[in-house]
Amino acid sequence: MSTIALATTPVTITAPGQNAVREQTSVLPDNRLSYTAFAAAYLLGHGAAALSHGADPVLDLPGWLPTGLLATGLVGGTTASIIASTRAQRGAAAAVVLTGKLIGLAWAVGFTALFLAITGITRTLAVPHLQSLL
Repeated sequence: MSTIALATTPVTITAPGQNAVREQTSVLPDNRLSYTAFAAAYLLGHGAAALSHGADPVLDLPGWLPTGLLATGLVGGTTASIIASTRAQRGAAAAVVLTGKLIGLAWAVGFTALFLAITGITRTLAVPHLQSLL
């Protein structure tokens, strides 16, 4: 009987794209500014709306001011988020950047669809105050 000795060498198999993830430098975005802007937008915009509406309003504010405060904060928060995510994508692999862009696009499409659905329901039912409720 003869014995055959086989030389075994370890084989490493990596999944496609796994090396790209390893090459990425781990940079987490600093979202404090965007969170602060969104919080201020909701507190000031919705707070001003709550204080200036009703039978006996606490503050006598023009109707455009609460909406303007909310819109200004939302634009500021969105801008800060875009800047933070752009900085975090520097040096990242193409697959990671594409994933981030697709997630951002999904959020934008989702909120646009929500806006259109609420507007459509409000106009179909002819109840203008329903839009504020939704």
